[in-house]
Amino acid sequence: MDLKLRRDAWQTHPFRFAADLVTQLSKRVAQDCSSSGKSLTAAQYVDAAMSQYLPTTIEEQLALAEEFLLSRETDVGTGKQASHRVSPEVYAVAAPLANDLREAGHARIAVHVYSGALDSFLRDLEAEGPLGK
Repeated sequence: MDLKLRRDAWQTHPFRFAADLVTQLSKRVAQDCSSSGKSLTAAQYVDAAMSQYLPTTIEEQLALAEEFLLSRETDVGTGKQASHRVSPEVYAVAAPLANDLREAGHARIAVHVYSGALDSFLRDLEAEGPLGK
């Protein structure tokens, strides 16, 4: 609802996610559109995932990245990039994240942080089942 009411306040930000998560996200959005009868977008899901699971401190971001990497049997590589409109609150954390990590000596970790947040969100959605009407 916030996207509809404050659309002008939402900004586009490029995110990199593990490729399999991008596929899972797309499938989940399509399933929820069908089950709810609502017009939903991947951006709404990315914003919800980041607002719920994206930590604000470097230490917590690194812990999330490590947790995500340990949960994987394979390397996620550079991930798959997609730009999504996100709320001002999410943008405030996401926009400087990659550079903040680089300055802290952890370059190229943002994909793991973003993927960890999205993975947690998608797992929680899966546990809840389909979106109802």
